[in-house]
Amino acid sequence: MKTVLIIAIVGALAIVVAFVILGIQSRGGQAPGMVGSRLKPCGEQPNCVASGVASDSEHAVAPLRIQPGQSDAAWTRLVEVIVATGGVVQENAPPYLAATFSSKIFGFVDDFECLIDRDAGVIDVRAAARVGYSDMNVNRQRVEQIRQMFAE
Repeated sequence: MKTVLIIAIVGALAIVVAFVILGIQSRGGQAPGMVGSRLKPCGEQPNCVASGVASDSEHAVAPLRIQPGQSDAAWTRLVEVIVATGGVVQENAPPYLAATFSSKIFGFVDDFECLIDRDAGVIDVRAAARVGYSDMNVNRQRVEQIRQMFAE
């Protein structure tokens, strides 16, 4: 019985250490950026959502809509919303914006990128985890929270 308990404790510690290491690794990366004039498409992993570049339902989200002639105000509002939801803006060089969000536990870093298309009246978004396979829909939920606050 004592051996089983020791094995369980060692196993649990190994899992915690692995998550801490992944959290540290995620802090060292950077946003994927753009490919040509678009945000980088999501890969196969389910830890990414994007508008404008994703065609499958697992990765696709709608862009943020902006009113004609309001693109500068919309961009300012977007930055405010990102900061209000816990994001840290890493690059703000319209038409592109890159921000990061960190999880409370283990400090996993997720990238949040935006690209404004003034002619189309949209801001395309991409949100992705830097490490891991699944994010349990955290990035999709983040995009929807930002969308809701952006529209207010």
